[in-house]
Amino acid sequence: MLKKIITILLIPFLLQCTSKSYSITKQSNLAGTWYPDNAQQLSQLISSLTRNAKNHAINRTAMIIVPHAGYTYSAYVAAKAYGAIVTYKPDIIIIIGPSHYEQFTGFALPVYDAIATPLGTVAVDQKTVQKLSANNNFVFNNNAFEPEHSVEIQLPFIQYLFPGIPVIPILAGSTTPDTAKEAGCHLLHVIAHYKKPLFIISSDFTHHGPRFFFTPCSNSNKSKQMQCIKQGDQQAIDYILSCDADKLYDYCKKTGITICGVNALIFGLSLYEKVTTEKLAGYATSADITGDFDNTVSYAAIVIDGMLNTQAKPYANNQSSMLSDNDKAFLLSLARQSIQSYVLSKKPFLYSGTIPEACLHNAGAFVTITIQGNLRGCIGYIEPIKPLYQTVIECAASAASSDPRFEPLSPEEYSTIRIEISVLSPLKKISSLDELTPGKDGLVVVKGNRRGVLLPQVAKEFNFTKEEFFQQTCNKAGVYPFEYDLVTMYTFTATVFHERTPSP
Repeated sequence: MLKKIITILLIPFLLQCTSKSYSITKQSNLAGTWYPDNAQQLSQLISSLTRNAKNHAINRTAMIIVPHAGYTYSAYVAAKAYGAIVTYKPDIIIIIGPSHYEQFTGFALPVYDAIATPLGTVAVDQKTVQKLSANNNFVFNNNAFEPEHSVEIQLPFIQYLFPGIPVIPILAGSTTPDTAKEAGCHLLHVIAHYKKPLFIISSDFTHHGPRFFFTPCSNSNKSKQMQCIKQGDQQAIDYILSCDADKLYDYCKKTGITICGVNALIFGLSLYEKVTTEKLAGYATSADITGDFDNTVSYAAIVIDGMLNTQAKPYANNQSSMLSDNDKAFLLSLARQSIQSYVLSKKPFLYSGTIPEACLHNAGAFVTITIQGNLRGCIGYIEPIKPLYQTVIECAASAASSDPRFEPLSPEEYSTIRIEISVLSPLKKISSLDELTPGKDGLVVVKGNRRGVLLPQVAKEFNFTKEEFFQQTCNKAGVYPFEYDLVTMYTFTATVFHERTPSP
């Protein structure tokens, strides 16, 4: 068994969660640039923009699609959708936007308790967010949320029109209609206790011009160029109004149309079983404001009313415990080949063969390298940010080359190594050590930007009590004893498997 596993390296993961004693409020990144930083001016602006919008009677569940550019460029378009639903009285607001700065698969969740704007703070329903994270399609990803504008740009409208209503922010990464439906079923399941949800899909439409590397409508005649752009947008809008996520997805793939929120749109449309009314409330382009026709962005305001797909059953999680012996052998083989490729050629290993279904799902994992029972490298991802097979390939190479406690693995050492993989379950927030089972559970502690993790096998190897396991994890995080009451704790389980003998 591994004797030095207690020194496992924690690769910084994107998780900063909250507890009753330690909360996190995200400060505005946009105030003073994307919209006014003066509360009175901001309120007056939103009031003037929404005052004359035509109201749209909502009989069932509302969804609006609104742009997310700076208020100078697109707020007057967004206001047409917001103004159309001013009489709607939601009890929860789900904001779904694209991720402009971080690439990932699936859907990202924030760790914030609240988000601040000049109009005050908007509460994030962290209790429901935690339930969302139990499904592998949803992961905590603060790196994606920290710089992102697609969610925050909607908040002043929400604060002014729907004061006091909590929000659930979600960022959409790469997805397909099938995956979106699976994630949508889970979302509807965990928000079922709310009676009147409002879904806000944050998306701009066509980004056209050399700046965006998309120029199918380029024409010296600006009128014809803008007509071409509008026709492309209109086809996408028609698919949205008919609530056809599959056709929208196929259209965007076929044409390459640069609709930045297409994944958020597919996710939002998957939530509805039937659309009863729909309305294109507004459409414009940035050229209407800037006069720049060479590089333009289109904006649309859409209102949808319909019946949610509440009859669908939520999909079961793809837990690490579902790995078969063949799956485990496949992952160990990938790890071995990845390490070999680094050691012998200094090149990343690229796998192009068939991948077992269970290895395609996102999962956190650690790859540990030992020589004669002694630690020689260990790198991992706590969060399920990539498909499991890709996580193993990357972490294996990093464990051999980038663990700062060791020199890179040499060709002479390669034939003597033994590889162990720990595939992690989703994190589960706990409120006390009574919920921790040493030897079964791994532990994560978080205090501000400090965080530490120990895998479940550490407690077994060193026969730690709950308190000792907690203290050692706090040591990893750099948390002092007087701060123990201020940390947030998460547990996880791991499916651990390894090579029986070194196999060069």
